[in-house]
Amino acid sequence: ICEAECPPQCIYIVMERDGMGTEMSKPKVFDIDISVCMSCQICVEVCPFDAIKMDQHYEIATDNRFGGLLLHREALAKPNSYYHQIHPTEARAVDAILAEQKAKAAATKAEAEAAKAGAMKKPPTENIQAPISKLQ
Repeated sequence: ICEAECPPQCIYIVMERDGMGTEMSKPKVFDIDISVCMSCQICVEVCPFDAIKMDQHYEIATDNRFGGLLLHREALAKPNSYYHQIHPTEARAVDAILAEQKAKAAATKAEAEAAKAGAMKKPPTENIQAPISKLQ
């Protein structure tokens, strides 16, 4: 969506494919041509995954205007501490959501393990025969 909505068309995405040729949900190539980008942030607004965050680093110089200003996915990825500096409120909100999701996943896993352990501890009630002496 962000690639299609970008006014100067500076975002290049090629989706990864599995062995059958079906598109997977992650990109194989995700590049942004900074020499064309006008920092309008439309891509940030329309991204359904909140995967694009604009930083405030606008002074970029390179000796190669074609290759040096084409930023690949690895160059675009920043650590979470970086976003705590430039967008602290949003970064804290994202951290809270991630912590909540992690806690829910841990609770679900613990419940599944407890249920599995409880099922294993139950003695088998089938095929239990009473002693013959008590039947007479």
